[in-house]
Amino acid sequence: MELMSTEKQGPVGVITWHHEEQNRFNTPFIMEFLEALAAFEADEGVTAVVITSNNPKIFSTGLYLDWIIATANKDIDLLREFLGLLGKMLAVCTGYPKPLIAALNGHTVAAGAILAACMDYRLMNSERGFVRLPEVQIDIPFWPGMTAILKDAAGEKCFREMAYTGGRFTAEQAKQMGFVDQTHPPDELLPKAIELGTKLGLANMATYSTIKRGNRSEVLRIMAEEDPQAAEQFIARMSASLG
Repeated sequence: MELMSTEKQGPVGVITWHHEEQNRFNTPFIMEFLEALAAFEADEGVTAVVITSNNPKIFSTGLYLDWIIATANKDIDLLREFLGLLGKMLAVCTGYPKPLIAALNGHTVAAGAILAACMDYRLMNSERGFVRLPEVQIDIPFWPGMTAILKDAAGEKCFREMAYTGGRFTAEQAKQMGFVDQTHPPDELLPKAIELGTKLGLANMATYSTIKRGNRSEVLRIMAEEDPQAAEQFIARMSASLG
């Protein structure tokens, strides 16, 4: 793989992103990430998956906006393909049939934070990084499924504070607000995430998946039924702004 690496640590699969400096989302990145998730899903020896970054400062800053603008200028259908993959990635992570844990080693921003919300647990570096949803400041509305998963992961009050202000929240603040489950020093972050994955992976995977999908059934429905229209609205806005 070119944009990320995969390895097994005991029964836990680890996906480590290294896509340019900020692990921003574009079509090649999402396709490779979905491929890695599918491989670990098919591997019966893997009972949980941890996602992290090799950049000690940044987990992900979300959408690769410069790439998106260039893509829209080139061919609007390529933008449509990307948005379809974005929606698929969020839905796959939301309903992934094995425990899925985010080890947030640094800044977790915009769609990077939304993707982290799709995972079952979020552990964060206690010494570096912030969580931020700047969409209100950059004029990019959330899709209905994004709002739903953020509320599901952290609660309506946390979502309101993050989404309405666009503020930066430290790991400890994000933990107090409910977005982050645990904080750990950087050298303990990945081992603790693997430890949690090992524990969660002791469950019967069919039962775990059924419980998760039942808990998130409304989120998954919204993603499937309402997000495609939101994607088309995004395309229309992009087309209008590009003339």
